[in-house]
Amino acid sequence: MRPALDDRRSPLARPIQYRCLVVLLAGLLDAGRGAWAQELTIVLDRARVVQLAASRSPSVRTAEARVDEARALRVGAGALTTVNPELSILAGARFIPSGDPVPDVSVSLIWPFDFSGARTQRGAVADARTVLAEAEADDVRRRAIGEALDLWVRALGAEERARIEAERARLDEALLGVARARRATGTSGDGDVALATAVRAQGAARQRAAQAEREAILALLRGRLGLAPEAPVSVGGAVEDGDPPALPVLLVGLRRRTDVVRADALVRAAQSEVRLQSRLGVPVPRVTFNGAHDPEYSTHLGLDLPLPIYQRNQTATAVAGAQAATAAVEGRGVASLADADLRAAYATWLGARDAARTLDEAGVAIDDAEHLATRAYELGESPLAAQISVRRETVAARMARAEAHVALARARVALEQTAGRFP
Repeated sequence: MRPALDDRRSPLARPIQYRCLVVLLAGLLDAGRGAWAQELTIVLDRARVVQLAASRSPSVRTAEARVDEARALRVGAGALTTVNPELSILAGARFIPSGDPVPDVSVSLIWPFDFSGARTQRGAVADARTVLAEAEADDVRRRAIGEALDLWVRALGAEERARIEAERARLDEALLGVARARRATGTSGDGDVALATAVRAQGAARQRAAQAEREAILALLRGRLGLAPEAPVSVGGAVEDGDPPALPVLLVGLRRRTDVVRADALVRAAQSEVRLQSRLGVPVPRVTFNGAHDPEYSTHLGLDLPLPIYQRNQTATAVAGAQAATAAVEGRGVASLADADLRAAYATWLGARDAARTLDEAGVAIDDAEHLATRAYELGESPLAAQISVRRETVAARMARAEAHVALARARVALEQTAGRFP
């Protein structure tokens, strides 16, 4: 005899099978979406941040577009002259009193010849402007990388603060449970429970604030890296924990810093412009060829030479010379300020390093103080107020330690940027 609920015949078995199949497929789809989302999440470590900032930052893309503008100056820079030849044609009738009108035609060709050497200098100016634009793009890239790395370090710090606040919230919840248990046993009253409840609420508020700060910094970081606002990202990796090169070594490398290189390129571009403007003051002669029929045929060959009496391009030449002098002054100022900025950044890094090391040395003592205070309250050896006071100080010490390491990492990024060590 077959069972009453045979899979092949029972009407109740088929819906159960279908429901199981639907649940299985739904689980597979959810797992697939989770794996797909995990694959799409962009993990922002130091190398990835540098790569994205150097290639996709909005400011970098704008600077690269300006490089293309400078390169466009090369188009037509090799022309023989900036003035085109002119072809003039006149036609009409000549009325002779003794006869019928006769046709009258005149054709003139005017061809300029530039012997000033401005053609070669126009190419030199275009090349100098391109070099300047490329140096400016490199300087923008250096600043974009430094800004992105600073936000990355801040994001790591926000992650650590959120972790500390989450751990603190967990301990506050456990403390509330201990207070309720002691009230149940009669060893404490409602005051301890009320105080523990208030402490838990404060911890939960701080935890939400830390999470919001992390999301805000990630939004800023996405924008600096050229990512979509809704792109899923996570920060990871480790910051530079070793000591940078000594200050004298960093000072020697300042001449390769991008803004110093840009200042030198600006001086060379301004000097090229001075040479071009002086060449443009040389007159351009024009050779004229004329042929006519009026009614006899005739040809003429002539030469037009402007006399540089009133206008020798002196205004443009003087302005270019003043701009070159300004560029030289600016270059010296950039080098001087770079030296001062580097020394200040190095001093800031030294102070941040010493502060972080000092707080690291107290890490074990912080953990012991919190553990002993919690244990004393659980055993009834100290009041809740004492436990909360110790908790407040230990959490503040942990937060100060985290902030010190964030400050150290940011000081290291600022030092590297000031020293011109990236890109």
